[in-house]
Amino acid sequence: AACLLPGPGARPEVEALDASLEDLLARVDEFVGMLEMIRGDSSHVVSEGVPRIHAKAAEMRRIYGRIDKLEAFVRMVGGRVARMEEQVARAEAELGTLPRAFRKLLHTISAPSLFSKSSPTRTPRAAYEPPVLFRTEDHFPCCSDRPQL
Repeated sequence: AACLLPGPGARPEVEALDASLEDLLARVDEFVGMLEMIRGDSSHVVSEGVPRIHAKAAEMRRIYGRIDKLEAFVRMVGGRVARMEEQVARAEAELGTLPRAFRKLLHTISAPSLFSKSSPTRTPRAAYEPPVLFRTEDHFPCCSDRPQL
């Protein structure tokens, strides 16, 4: 019986086995401690991290919606600017550049005595249609609260 019990008179094999078992128990304790720490971290992530991630995702969806609205607004403004540029180019082609346009304007005001040339025969033109105006506040109501600079 004295040979099997660890202690001062035990055989070296028993002492080595005892040391190995002690080392194994220490490692099992470390492993259990790590598992407890992982469980604690996991529950922390689930209880605090997931709700924060969910809130951030909802916030990002709102931001993506605002970005989509801004892109639609930019496309709408770009289309209107392109149409306006076409109208200006057509008007310049029909009426000429600015000085000639003033001359034609004065001719239409019935001041032919100011110019010695007789006015050329007029071709009928399509009626001018002013562009549809928009208000930025209609597309971005949150911006109408801000003071104007």
